[in-house]
Amino acid sequence: MVITAARILYRTIASSSTSPVSNKVRKEVRIDRPRDVLHLDPVALAPQILDEDERPVEGSTEPHAIPYKHPMVKVAPHTNRIAHRELKIRVWSEGRPDNHHQGKTVTWSMAPLFVPPGEEGQPALDPVFRGSWAHAVAEQRDRFTAPDELSAVGFTRLSQEYATTMVDETGHTAIRVNLAPVAFNAARISVQLEGSPAAVDVIDLEVPGIIVIDPGHGGAQNKPGSSANNATSHTSGVLEKQLTLDFGLRTKSALRALRTNENRNVRVHLTRPDDENKAGIARANVGRETGADILLSIHFNGANGIARGTETLIRPRNDNVNFAEDTALAERINDATYGAILAHDAGARNRGVKSERQLAVLSDLELGNTVTYHLLRAVLLEVEFIDHQAVDELLSINSGYEQVRQDICDAIAVALLEDLRCNQ
Repeated sequence: MVITAARILYRTIASSSTSPVSNKVRKEVRIDRPRDVLHLDPVALAPQILDEDERPVEGSTEPHAIPYKHPMVKVAPHTNRIAHRELKIRVWSEGRPDNHHQGKTVTWSMAPLFVPPGEEGQPALDPVFRGSWAHAVAEQRDRFTAPDELSAVGFTRLSQEYATTMVDETGHTAIRVNLAPVAFNAARISVQLEGSPAAVDVIDLEVPGIIVIDPGHGGAQNKPGSSANNATSHTSGVLEKQLTLDFGLRTKSALRALRTNENRNVRVHLTRPDDENKAGIARANVGRETGADILLSIHFNGANGIARGTETLIRPRNDNVNFAEDTALAERINDATYGAILAHDAGARNRGVKSERQLAVLSDLELGNTVTYHLLRAVLLEVEFIDHQAVDELLSINSGYEQVRQDICDAIAVALLEDLRCNQ
């Protein structure tokens, strides 16, 4: 629950007299409590937030004080193309009945909070909104719309930027807040009560960054666009499908640690949490249905026992509406992975970003990208050639290989967060 300004006590001298016994002045003090101190307190949020496993997050409907950023939700993101959250506030004055402000108008507004990354050594840039409301389903293209779960009286659209509601007989009112569904797009919501001199900031809301990690291959059966396994490690015999799952789980854990340490709203989904295979289209669809910003497919190479190096694949330019954004993401991921391997092995090679192959998991159609709306960036990382003896020793045999794996995944996680911040 939000704790507003402490109640103010006013002390006044009612009367004074001199004690005939002690010859001291005695003062009678009356304590008055002001009756018209206005409070505009957030009291509830909807809907309840679910975690990546679709379990309710405890306390997610309870507002917290600014600057805590409450996550917004994406419902049917492929079609609605909006993030939202509903907010209820209580409007009251001390010493007055709950219905004291009944019928008064509350005006809702918002200000951007996302600060774009700037040049090092330069002044910080001004906050901006990310993305556009124009892509949303028609009835949700305004910043404020009538709530569905929380009740509100007298909702009125003033413009794309402003709306009003009325205080009900219990002293409450509510609104639905809409933001473009781009990672870390954030707003501070303000309200102004009819007759009061200024607006009051009540809560901060933020669109979470959503990342899908796709551990390649899996299971025992080939599926369209996804074989059960391709490469096998040189000496240890560790399969590619085993390494991809291990790296996927480690990267998910690294991202969760970063979101805690950096107070980031980040959600991470896996296309497969265990040893199963899914068709390439089904893997891409996870990104579309979760409203993801990024899909990273993790793989390992195998060739002739001689080749080695890190490379990252994207769809060719003529079949990729997100080519520039995918390229930027691929470069971040590839450089981070190569750098982490190089820190442990001087024989590491950077094979760079490649865009020659049509891969189902990177298909714009299955990712939900169009020429006019393409928020989801997708790349396929080939970490290394595991049929090379030195790579096998590095990742699966030598003492400390667990730390090597973790260092690579930590570097990938940092690169993913950086892309969420920098992509426009």
